[in-house]
This record gives sequence, structure tokens and C-alpha cells, in this order.
Amino acid sequence: MNKIKKAVLLLTCFFMAACSSAAPVQDKQEKEINPQAVETIKEKGKLVVGVKTDVPGLSYLDGEEFTGLEVELAYKSAAKIFEVSVEEAKEKGLVELVGVNVDNREKMLENGDVDVLFATYTITKERQEKFALSNSYYKDYIGLMVKKEVADNDALGSKAIHSIADLDGKIIGVPKKATTRKAFLNYIDTMNTVKVSPIFNEYTSYNALFKALKAGDIDVMSVDVSILNGYLDSSTTILADRFAGQNYGAAVTFENEALLTFINQAIDE
Repeated sequence: MNKIKKAVLLLTCFFMAACSSAAPVQDKQEKEINPQAVETIKEKGKLVVGVKTDVPGLSYLDGEEFTGLEVELAYKSAAKIFEVSVEEAKEKGLVELVGVNVDNREKMLENGDVDVLFATYTITKERQEKFALSNSYYKDYIGLMVKKEVADNDALGSKAIHSIADLDGKIIGVPKKATTRKAFLNYIDTMNTVKVSPIFNEYTSYNALFKALKAGDIDVMSVDVSILNGYLDSSTTILADRFAGQNYGAAVTFENEALLTFINQAIDE
């Protein structure tokens, strides 16, 4: 091979390698932070926040009033962005709270219907690929709720269910598009003493899950323990089993990642 051909081959290889190494850079640019994101919120005059409506203690709609930790964090974040107190943020209406559920929350964030999610959103590697996530503001575990003991051992929610070991063939209700089913199966795979094969039914809201449990359509309601505590009543009980410890975080699009500076300040405080 003469020198000219060698030079052409080397240049071709160099060009191909350069193109190959440039691909991740392009992906990084697609996730580039928009420095105007905060100014856009200020011009709009409010921070639009997606919150749950059915999680007592975290984000719950009681009549026309939202209450809970995530609601307070929404106002705290807005106070940081607009440089006012939390009380002023509430008085001036600097937060618009929009009800979301496990089925539609990601779509509403992607579509720009909300600026940020404070919606019991578990931090996972998969979700960090889709959205920019804040520091964790709450850690929880997944639990299991059943109806209290009844006379018939074959009935749904009967006294036969005392732990995960009793769930073979039972129907577990889980939230649609949540991490619950996967977390349960992963937990079972790591256990050497218990092997069960339950059936999973998905529901779009916690209210629907709870109604299904009460009606006997499912044997178990499985969601985060903090959520189960909000639905506990005289006819139900939460089993001792806990699994899949998980952290909640706020979510924004990569374009609006600049908002996390203020959101993390609110969380840290």
C-alpha cells in the first residue's frame, strides 16, 4: 500500500471515529439546561405543580383544598423562585396545583401541562433517563394491605393472609405504571425461603385500589406504606412485610432542569 492510500485510510478511520464519538455529545446537547426556564416561570407568574389527590399526608385533595408534605414543598419551591416567603406564595397564588395520578403524571410533565411533579415519584435509574430529578425528600417502603380476618379461609382477604408467604395464587392490586409489581417480583427473587406466584391487577388510582380491596375484587392492596396508612380503617390491616425501600423526588424535564436549584433548596431546608 503506497503512502497516499495509507493516508486516505487513516483519515477515513479518523473521520469515522470522530463521528462515532460525537454521538454522545449530541445527546448531551438535547438534554441541555435552558437558562431561561426560571425566567419563563416568573413571566408566567406561577409555578404549575402536578400533585396527587389521594395520598393523605403527602398530597391530598380534601374538597377544594390540597394538603400534605408535597403541597408544602410546592409552595416552598415557588417561594424560592419568586424570592418571597411561603405565606406570600400562598397569598399571591404563585402555585397552581394540578391533580395527577400514576397513569398520566409523566405525560402531563412531558406535554408541559405542569412544570414539576411532586407526586410520590420514586427515583429510579430508568426515570433519571427520562427526567431531571431532585434530591430525595421522603423515603418509603412498599407494603401490603388486606382485609381483617374473616371466618372463611378461602375468601378474599381472609385470615389465611398473614405475610408474603401466603400470597401464592392471590390477587394483588397495584397502581398502573408504578414500580410496585417489579419491586415485588424482585424481592421474591432474592428470598430463598419464600416462592409465590400471585396474580397482579392494575388500577389507575389508589381510591380504585382500595374500593377493589373492600369489594373483594383483589386479595391485597400493595402500594407505599405511607399511602396505605392514609386508607387504613377498622376493616383492614397492613401486614408486617416491607420491601423495596425507595426515595421520592420531584421531577422536571431536562429543559427545565434549572428549576431544581430552587426545588433542592426547598427540600434541603
